[in-house]
Amino acid sequence: MNKLIAGGLRPLTLVLALQAALASAQDSSMPTDRVHGDDHDHDALEEVLVTATPINRDVVELTQSATVLSGAALAREAANNLGETLSGLPGLADASFGQNVGRPTIRGQQGVRIGVLNDGMNSFDAAAISQDHAVPTEPFLADRIEVLRGPSTLLYGSGAIGGVVNVVTHTIPEEVPEDGFGGRLLIQGDTAADQRMGAARLDFGSGDFAFHANGFVRRTDDYEIPGMAELEGDDDHDSDEDHSEEEGVEGILENSFLDNEGGAFGGAWIGDSWRAGLSYTVYDSNYGIPGGHEHEHGEEDEDHDSDEPHGEEEGEEEEEIVTINLESKRLDAVLNGTNPFSGFTELDFKIADTDYTHTEFEGEETGTVFDSETLDLRLELTHEPLGPFTGTFGAQWTDNDFSALGEEAFVPPSTTETLGLFLVESAEFGNLQLDFGLRWEDTSIDSFLITHEHEEEGEEHEGEEEEAPIPASRSYSPFSASIGALWHLSERSHLSFNVARAARAPAAAELFSNGPHIATQTFEIGDVNLTEERNMHYEASWRLHEGPITGSVTVYVDDFDNFIYQVDTDEEEDGFPVRVWSQQDAKFTGGEAEVRWDVGRNKAGHWQLFGFYDRVRAELADGGNVPRIPPQRFGFGVDWDREAWAANVTWINADAQNRTAEFETATPGYDLLNADLSFYLPVSDGFDLEFFLQGRNLLDEDIRNSTSYLKDQAPQIGRNFVFGVRSTF
Repeated sequence: MNKLIAGGLRPLTLVLALQAALASAQDSSMPTDRVHGDDHDHDALEEVLVTATPINRDVVELTQSATVLSGAALAREAANNLGETLSGLPGLADASFGQNVGRPTIRGQQGVRIGVLNDGMNSFDAAAISQDHAVPTEPFLADRIEVLRGPSTLLYGSGAIGGVVNVVTHTIPEEVPEDGFGGRLLIQGDTAADQRMGAARLDFGSGDFAFHANGFVRRTDDYEIPGMAELEGDDDHDSDEDHSEEEGVEGILENSFLDNEGGAFGGAWIGDSWRAGLSYTVYDSNYGIPGGHEHEHGEEDEDHDSDEPHGEEEGEEEEEIVTINLESKRLDAVLNGTNPFSGFTELDFKIADTDYTHTEFEGEETGTVFDSETLDLRLELTHEPLGPFTGTFGAQWTDNDFSALGEEAFVPPSTTETLGLFLVESAEFGNLQLDFGLRWEDTSIDSFLITHEHEEEGEEHEGEEEEAPIPASRSYSPFSASIGALWHLSERSHLSFNVARAARAPAAAELFSNGPHIATQTFEIGDVNLTEERNMHYEASWRLHEGPITGSVTVYVDDFDNFIYQVDTDEEEDGFPVRVWSQQDAKFTGGEAEVRWDVGRNKAGHWQLFGFYDRVRAELADGGNVPRIPPQRFGFGVDWDREAWAANVTWINADAQNRTAEFETATPGYDLLNADLSFYLPVSDGFDLEFFLQGRNLLDEDIRNSTSYLKDQAPQIGRNFVFGVRSTF
């Protein structure tokens, strides 16, 4: 069925993907909208409901720290990947793998600890397994992106112990367009990667039926960087010729191209009390892995045993590059009812069926093929008020079949089944709001142990009668609970407190990995004896959410028992550096602050000033540092609009990250200067154009993300100018 629907959708995707999407309203914990015209009230926030919570509330009424990015701000920040799109928000960073692959990092936590959702359902890709696996989500097609910082395991299970990013696309419509028809278009390009991109969205319907279609196409070349790809030490400058010859062309990051496309089609029947709908989404991406070269088995042994025969072959193999082809096909279904039966105000039932394939190519040869097939079912029931309490309870069942096939597959096939039961309640007592919740989960993982005895035995091992895989199964029952309080100090400000006890079952890759991973150029080793990871989370926040000055200050502590992390070692296996999954206690402490001042309007236009600060410190129980932690940052900026014009300038300073784990290199600091200019042109009633020019990394800084495994080989893009036109109708 998936193949049939995908075959019919691809022509539609290519037709629609001539231009791009612009979301329609900026929502945040502070008024950060850039608008055209004189009729916008900057002193009062419109209600912004967060759908990634069971009780849809305004973002400023949540006891948990949250941000909603949409409208002009989303259009300004939208990038080639989700991690970069969100990296300018306080407490967030980009776990990049070059410019084209990025997964969100929240308060120093990334990978399997961050839940990435599409319209409230897990994305179920393989991105959490490794940083080179892209998230199959196109930020330009999102209506908004919701970020919940801190544990969200109550609703979304073990994969959300560090936070949640929910990409809202409305591929299944929630309402019939007011005029029966509407959409958004975008065309854009850039100077540093020769980007050619277009995307479109169309919403239409009448009566009780609504439909949605979207699509995009992007093509980029290898992107420009300020200098050399390899991060040089102080003693490396005397060997410029050798370095240039070894590391490639200065000013270009080789094998950093990106070709991707995708689209979706959905429809819904919308009655007075019920809504039912389906959508189908495809995402296809081809991209290079900077610094990734084909692996040579037994390189050292072969060099010693036979110089001539292997010398030429190995020289040729060293020139082979590693590229990725990612394909994701997803079918979503939803049934939603208002006052479905006595005692309940809402029923929400969702199904997501995802088929994800990630193929690593070594030159023109297929290396490892990662395949993930997931069926996810979720039921939520919201009960009528019981005294002061309103709440939601529900169940979630997930079945994931994962396989990695190829001579150098480092993760064995596995089947993971998870059943979760949850309850979330809220009550108000005057100026005090209390929230609490519980979740119990049962997770079972069936897999095999991988052995590599042939590598230790060298050439004496014939490889004709390999040992049969050893079955291995693990089961866990993590339990999570939280309580939060929000105290309204006045109509303008409040205090919030949150305490959560969250637990996470180890992922299959953390348990059973044992082999070389070509794309990351490492040999990864898991630990089958890993136990549940537990976290006590403490958070306090003060928010000022109305008036010309708005802002927030948040401090938090995450105290982990049996924290699971990947250790860099000083060893090599099969020619690769070894990384081992390990476990010990750890503590994350940090804080975030942001402020916005609506200066007001004068003859020169309307001005707003803003700033932010974030910091996280992560230490292991043995006194060492948790690896790949973002640095301390602060930033300042100004928003301006006058009639048809709008502009923004933002400067971010990131400190050097010298608090590194053993065998992890330090990361230099940087200054990031971005600027935007746009011109709004109403063409006719219901149709308008917006021309824009964006300057990115205007100082042409050599920017390395300390959260990235590839930071020493792949800097972020250099000075870049993005230009294009948006339209809504």
